[in-house]
Amino acid sequence: MKKKCVLLVTLVFLLSLCGTAFAAASSIFSDVPANDWSYAAVNQLAKAGIVEGYGDGTFRGERLLSRYEMAIIVARAMTKMDQADAQNKALIEKLAAEYDSELKALDDKYDSKYNALDKRVDNVMLSGFVRAKYDSDSSDGHSNGGGNKHFYMDLEGQMKVNDRWDAHFQSETNNHYTNSTWGNAVTGAEGNDSDNNGTIQRIWAVGSVGKVGVTLGKKWWGYGQNVIFGHAADGIQLDVPVTQGFTASVFDLRPSQSSTLVSDSLSNPNNTSLYGIQLNSNLSKEANLNLVLGGNHKTGDRINDDGTVVADTGVTRWGAADLTYKINNDYTFLATYAKTNADNFNNSQEYRLNYKAVDLNTPGSYDIYLRYFKFQKYGDISHDDEWDSMRGDSKGWILGVDYALAKNIEWTSLYSDQKLNISSTNDSRKLIRTEIDYHF
Repeated sequence: MKKKCVLLVTLVFLLSLCGTAFAAASSIFSDVPANDWSYAAVNQLAKAGIVEGYGDGTFRGERLLSRYEMAIIVARAMTKMDQADAQNKALIEKLAAEYDSELKALDDKYDSKYNALDKRVDNVMLSGFVRAKYDSDSSDGHSNGGGNKHFYMDLEGQMKVNDRWDAHFQSETNNHYTNSTWGNAVTGAEGNDSDNNGTIQRIWAVGSVGKVGVTLGKKWWGYGQNVIFGHAADGIQLDVPVTQGFTASVFDLRPSQSSTLVSDSLSNPNNTSLYGIQLNSNLSKEANLNLVLGGNHKTGDRINDDGTVVADTGVTRWGAADLTYKINNDYTFLATYAKTNADNFNNSQEYRLNYKAVDLNTPGSYDIYLRYFKFQKYGDISHDDEWDSMRGDSKGWILGVDYALAKNIEWTSLYSDQKLNISSTNDSRKLIRTEIDYHF
């Protein structure tokens, strides 16, 4: 009933913009006598802030109201029952009983319109978050972290097509607030990242054909713990449920991010097809195993964005194993080992221990985690570098915490000690990051 009342108020407001429609609707009800108890009741609710009155907070008893208008006032009050004290709740319930037939008549009259509006609104769902982030990064000598001091927004949409299919989109906006030319930042207030410029970068569809799940389009794809591959690509994936707790997925992808963001393992990331199979199985109530095996259609030497040519590394086969084990209610252990068929520096690995779990619906909840990673130069196809915190050809450990400051507001901070260019120079890196996410 509460939902219908909200829609009722909305529709009546729209109809009030058209005088003839309003007059036609109101004429079906008789006027309420000026001395009726309802006037005093709504004035009391107005003074309590439950419904809006005129400038003086009242509904001016000298103005004659129709039962239609009174029913609208009651409907507004019913949507704010949770804001009323016991006395005003009883008053709202009494008014609802008095104007019950009018409310039902309005529901019947406009039910089909409400349902149509409801259906269109329910077909679209928007979600995402807004982030403010700061990095202190010693690796470039400027404490800039590759332009990772920024404001960022992720906006995702899901549109219902029918009972089997949904359409999706994702838009990223990434504005740096550094006033320099370090890293990716540019002179001025805004950054210049072509993949995060506020347009709709990714569009895909998710559905099913029989029992087979289908995902196709341009989106962010991640496999296992995102060590073997975690980046944007154009492609298709088919998910086949084999038995309860066991799923097989086959995929074919073409990386769509610039080659500077994709691992050196790929011969030419902007003109390469990746294919493979993913097997996911619950080994027990506590343990889950994920296996990924894939190949790479080579297209010759790697060509960087600046036109320079890097000789083909020869990576044509790759795979990874991911284990997730829930030790108890507080601790979870995760491990990943990835390997390619490159001649040298051909494996990547990560180990992570989580304590507790942050819940955005529970202010004060938190988690603490410790990670160790070693991503060799050709050890994975394209791991998720998580905003440059874990580069390729590097190793190190990360200590982090996530904390729910308020409902849907999350604070994250981490400290990392790393070695860069481990295939050659072993340069030192210290990274401190803090950010606040506002989820919606």
